[in-house]
Amino acid sequence: MDSLWPQVRRALKQTLTADQFSQWIEPVKITALQSGHVILQAPSRFHYDWILENYLSLIQSCCRNIDSRVRVYLQMPETHRKSTRTPRPYLGNVPLKTSFQASQTFDSYVVAPFNHFAFSAAQDVCQNNIPKFNPLFIEGPPGLGKTHILQAIGNYWSANSNGTAAYLNCRNLLAYGPILPPAPSKTLRQFIHTVGILLVDDVHLLPAEGNFQQYMREIFNWCYDAETQMVFSANRLPHQIPDLTVGLRSRLGWGLIVRISEPDLNGCYQVIETFLGATQIPASSDVCRYLAEQGPLNFHEIKDCVEKLQEIVKKEGDLPNLRERPLTMQISGAKQTERLSIQVIQKEVCEAYTVSLDALPGATKSRPLVIARQVGMYLSRKLTGATYAAIGESFGGRDHSTVIYACRKVRAEMRRNRPFAERIVEIEKRILEDYKEESNLKLKG
Repeated sequence: MDSLWPQVRRALKQTLTADQFSQWIEPVKITALQSGHVILQAPSRFHYDWILENYLSLIQSCCRNIDSRVRVYLQMPETHRKSTRTPRPYLGNVPLKTSFQASQTFDSYVVAPFNHFAFSAAQDVCQNNIPKFNPLFIEGPPGLGKTHILQAIGNYWSANSNGTAAYLNCRNLLAYGPILPPAPSKTLRQFIHTVGILLVDDVHLLPAEGNFQQYMREIFNWCYDAETQMVFSANRLPHQIPDLTVGLRSRLGWGLIVRISEPDLNGCYQVIETFLGATQIPASSDVCRYLAEQGPLNFHEIKDCVEKLQEIVKKEGDLPNLRERPLTMQISGAKQTERLSIQVIQKEVCEAYTVSLDALPGATKSRPLVIARQVGMYLSRKLTGATYAAIGESFGGRDHSTVIYACRKVRAEMRRNRPFAERIVEIEKRILEDYKEESNLKLKG
């Protein structure tokens, strides 16, 4: 009996492909081998479901060919067997979450003109059993509350509906998920049919490899056919996501597309005032106006700056003079020095539009230079997260309002002009590829 499992493994290795064996059989452990019983344990719930449906009968057959009296049993991972909770299905090794951040609700979301339509659409999907528009697609720059909206929908749905709300962040898939089997498991399909609303975050990061897009298309079809509401978020429109398959890109545009815009000064002022109002810091108009003009227009960075100001008030007893001590600029800029630089982006944009790098920060207003400047500002904001003031300084000392105008102009043109949008996506792709290659060379060096 002790030699049974090694013999079975050899037989399976000859029957299956190398990838199938290494991914599904190699990780399986034998926990007991006695009295004609072989007890195997899968490394994860996902492996357990897939082996149960696709390989267990083959394993049993191989065992019986060696010893006809043997019976094979497959165990769940230890952590799952001890839990009394209903297990969640997995995409790769990433579970579809059914619990949400308690602090991220509709009540705690800062509503302003730049996000009001997206906020209203999100509330609307929570108040209708049959979707008016499916899917709801929320597009907008990073850090302006898309994830908060999805979490708020999940919290509201969980508290007020009988159906399950399921959440998946595509950011985690490549980090934790293996290459998937050719088709989704029955467990995943059964779970999706119990879901009342599906929330998929950062869909622009859905991997092109590993069958992830095929799975997402299948899940989309199941939800759509069952009239299950779907909500997706991304930092660009479906047709601007370069690695997305045509079929999935088309499906994401079937419903309603709403966007969260870059906030203007008044919108940013409102966000800062709300964040400061939740602290012990005096929310004076001077402080709010200064942060809106000079600080980062990004929810996460604004919150970080407010927390830094809280620390200063706690230590020193009063707010510093921000015009003499511009701490917010140092805070936001310090994180970017190790990342992609604005100068690298400027160089790539100038090559793409065949304009002089030396002329970019100048006053010349020829059409190619103006377009290159605006695209460079837009990509600098998107890829580095630098403040509008810092970007303006890198483009010849221009005012932050010029940078805000450029970013809006490029976004509006991308929505209207598809060839223009595709060119921007291509430039961005080249910048990121060159930066990745350079980073790898530095690591090797």
